[in-house]
Parts: sequence; C-alpha cells; structure tokens
Amino acid sequence: MPERVDAGALTTRQRWLSLGAVYACIFANGIGMGLSLPLLSLILERNGVSGTVNGLNVAFGSVAMLAFTPFIPSLAARLGTVRFLICCYVVAAVSLVGFRATDSLVLWFLLRFTLNCALQGLFLVSEVWINQIATDAVRGRLVSIYGSIVSAGFAIGPLIIQGLGTRGWTPFVAGAGTILAAMIPLIVARRLVPPVEPAGARAMLGFVLRSPSAAVAGLGYGAIETCLASFLTIYAVRLGSAETAAILLLTAWGLGTMVLQPLIGWLSDRIDRRLVLMLCGCMTLGGAVSVGFIPPTDWTALALVFVWGGFIAALYTVGLAHLGSNFKGGDLAAANAAFSILYALGTMAGPSIGGFAIDAWKPFGLLVAVGLIATALIGVVATRVLTVRRPIRTPGAA
Repeated sequence: MPERVDAGALTTRQRWLSLGAVYACIFANGIGMGLSLPLLSLILERNGVSGTVNGLNVAFGSVAMLAFTPFIPSLAARLGTVRFLICCYVVAAVSLVGFRATDSLVLWFLLRFTLNCALQGLFLVSEVWINQIATDAVRGRLVSIYGSIVSAGFAIGPLIIQGLGTRGWTPFVAGAGTILAAMIPLIVARRLVPPVEPAGARAMLGFVLRSPSAAVAGLGYGAIETCLASFLTIYAVRLGSAETAAILLLTAWGLGTMVLQPLIGWLSDRIDRRLVLMLCGCMTLGGAVSVGFIPPTDWTALALVFVWGGFIAALYTVGLAHLGSNFKGGDLAAANAAFSILYALGTMAGPSIGGFAIDAWKPFGLLVAVGLIATALIGVVATRVLTVRRPIRTPGAA
C-alpha cells in the first residue's frame, strides 16, 4: 500500500480528507481515554479497591504508553502507517471489551497495558500526522481544532457512562463500537496518510533542551489530565455525591475544553506562547484552590470546572503549537515523539500522586496535588520567559 504522500502537494479536497481521518483518529483516542479512566476507576472503587491501588492501575497504563512510545515510529514505518493504525483501533476495542469479561485484577492490569499501548499509537501518529499536513499559516487553528476534537471524545466518554451506567456490557460495547467506527475515515483516506519516520534518541533529548516550555507543558498536562479524569468523580463521591451526578463534573470539563481551546489557541498565535502557558498554569492552580470551597455538584462548581478544563487542556494545545513553530523537517517527528513520551511520563506520575493524595487527605489531597503540579509548571515557564527572549511574531503566524 503506497504511503509516500507529498503533504505540500495535496489538493484542498485531499487535505480535508486527510484532516478528517486524523481528526477521527484522535477522536477515538479521546473516547478511549475519556470512557476508560472514569469507568474503570468507578468500578474498582465500587469493588472496594483502595485509591492507591486504583491509581496504580491507571499508572500501569501510563507505563505501557511510556514503554511503547519509542517503538511507535519504527513500527509504523515497518507496517505502514495505515496498517499500524488499524491494528491500534482493533486492539483498543478488544481490550476495552475485555475488562467486562473478567474480574481478575491481574488481568485488568494487563488489559490496561494493551489498551493504553493502542491508544498511544493513535495519539502519537495523529500528532505527527497533523504537524506534517499543517502549514505554518494555519498551524494554530488546525491544532486547536485537533485539541477540541480529542476533548469532544473525552467528554463523550463520561456521557456514555451517564446514559448507560457502569454495570453490564453496554458501556464497554458502546465504547468499543465508537472506536471502531472512527476507523472508517482512515480507510477512505488511506492513500493520503503521510509516512512516519523513525526518531533517534539524541533528537528527542534535544527537544527537551531546546524547548523546555513545550516539554513541561506535555509533562504537566499528562499528569493533571489523568489525575483529574481518574479521581475527580471519586472526589465528588467521597463528598456525598451520587455517581451519575459526579460524572457531570467530567462532562462540564470536557465541554470547557471543546469551547475554550480554540480561543486560547487563537491568543497563542498573537503573543508569546510561553505567556499563554503561564496563564494556563495560573488558571489551573486557581481552579484547584477554588473547587475545594464549592459543593461538587452545585451549578457553580460545574461552571468553574468548565473554565478550569479549558485552560488545563490548552496546556497541550499551546505546547504542541509551540513545538510546531520551533521544529521543522525531521526534527519535528523527533520532537513529537519526545512530547508524547513526556505526556506518558505525566500520565504515569499523575494518577499515582492523585491516588495517594486523595487517600492521605480525604478527599482534598487531590486538589493539593493538582495545585502543586501547576505551580511547578508555572515556575519552569516563568524562568524561560525571564531568561530567553522570544522574537516578535507576525500575527496569525503559527
């Protein structure tokens, strides 16, 4: 199956077909993460599993992402990008259904491993893909749409739980079916998918040293996202909320990421993106402080989480746009791979920290953990702003 695609030579129709396929790819990732994180955590909580072990189960999926990411470019190059992505779709769907087929905690750890490997494959390849077909003139807008779509998938996951509950086969089958349906645009645009080139370890390390602001954005976002996705509902349940009411917090969070990310991305095209990352970090810290003073299912809490979620998700969007503007050609693939590895490191650390914190100070330790991660991010980016001057960019440039 030929895969040598000249992204710069694509017609308008071909570009939109390619964009539709990459957006469907990241949507499937959002569905998989947005459904599995709260669904599996709630089931383990109901079965009497401690917050610490619950967090370790989530973290094991992050270990899978971290271990698998360095091999993704070479596997995608060897199998072909399309075949590799099809394998990821199928493995993710089968793994998700597999959780319902067994109550063994050991098998749940193994299934978390395979599920997150597959979802990480979709995640990294779609990142490289969007950066390959996006021109500098529209990079910020395309990345913002990309971020909103993964957020849409993330929001629909909790809605599946809201409508179908956490018991029986239906939420698992619905999630797996949605993931497989997202494969259709890939098949339609299979001849328009650009190849993925292997990335060397030295080039990945160079990304961290050359762009620490983007690096800390990927790391911090991964930690905060999975920490809250796994334990925000449990935080509300431990304060007396019903499961279905607690899920509304994640729905509000997902809606905020969809609505606010394009606006924040637009802002990042007009001023130093590091300043926007600092703004997002400050809003993340402020949200962690404020949520603790509001009943978790009050409409004020839903409104606050709506805004909070938008700025948290923008850490990823703005970090990815910052990465795209600083790296070109072969370095871009290496930078994307490093960005994904850092994100995976964050997702590995975040749930473990959150699970320990929510047990250590029930339940407000979760908010303290998020606040501390945000504070560290602000410190790194602020140091870069004060020590490294950025060139003035033309408005609208990516």
